[in-house]
Amino acid sequence: MELRHLRYFVIVAEELSFRRAARRLHVSHPALSQQIQDLEDELGLKLMERDSRRVELTEVGRAFLTGARRTLQAAKQAVTLAQEAARGERGSLVIGCIGALVSSFLPDALARLREQRPLVEATVLHMNNRAQIEALLDGSITLGIGYFGSLIDEDEREQLSIQLLLRSPVAIAFSKHCRMPNVHRQSLKTFAMTYSCRSIWSMDKGTRSGFEDFVAGLGG
Repeated sequence: MELRHLRYFVIVAEELSFRRAARRLHVSHPALSQQIQDLEDELGLKLMERDSRRVELTEVGRAFLTGARRTLQAAKQAVTLAQEAARGERGSLVIGCIGALVSSFLPDALARLREQRPLVEATVLHMNNRAQIEALLDGSITLGIGYFGSLIDEDEREQLSIQLLLRSPVAIAFSKHCRMPNVHRQSLKTFAMTYSCRSIWSMDKGTRSGFEDFVAGLGG
């Protein structure tokens, strides 16, 4: 049984005339009659009583008509949903991110997304960098926003597409009245680990992870 059999049957049932139904479907009268006969043979049921003067649905045919209409409507809806998904108008978007990194732009971006694509469901998950990479690889999230860099090995890099989103300046600040060692005799890494990491534990987990990755990548 194919959808066209259901569509032909519904039109004949609505018209109660093979001739009018054939004109409406742009098929020949004999071809339409044969399609309905094939449907009845496949079902092993008599759906219509017909002679040269009239067409009348049987009790079985009236019950089948209800189901046929529902099936055709469901098929039409399925096509619509698939087309919307193909155009990016429907679906789900799961974003893994580091909260402090995206706070300046992600809320506005999501607001525009909801306005332009109201049928797309967006979910934001706060995750550290390593967790984002693993979630991207296993399909748990659609995209990740974080500090990746050296965290991604060669095998992972072949499976992921990475685009630079923004550049964020990093600076170290301290009071002019604070006695500091001669920083020229220390590496920036040593300086950062000695002085900046005292407050790093007050950061959220994702930001802390990003900072640690940054410090780890500094020259010794």
